[in-house]
Amino acid sequence: GAPGTGKTALALGIAQDLGPKVPFCPMVGSEVFSSEVKKTEILMEHFRRAIGLRIRENKEVYEGEVTELTVEETEDPLGGYGRSISHVVISLKSTKGTKTLKLDPSIHDGLTKEGVSVGDVMY
Repeated sequence: GAPGTGKTALALGIAQDLGPKVPFCPMVGSEVFSSEVKKTEILMEHFRRAIGLRIRENKEVYEGEVTELTVEETEDPLGGYGRSISHVVISLKSTKGTKTLKLDPSIHDGLTKEGVSVGDVMY
């Protein structure tokens, strides 16, 4: 419906009428259609907030000397003559041993920007 027709007020009234166990999280359209964050990410955040879900993110941290840094390429999926990065293979050597990681292509830009090369120590 058009702005100012009472959609949010109606939803709030229904949620209050159903009792305190029914969550209500109002949303602003500009928040959902922001170009900075994916729409699904915003919707999931509001959904989690509505049901009171807290997400604890587990991250693995790797450190060591870079012993291998390989960019794996594939044919362009759009059928052009170019190639695209399918993944990045990086091997790290530390006192605990050697770990080889097959990483998402998005990491390539960060590694290039930082000037990471074989022999560097990273964490």
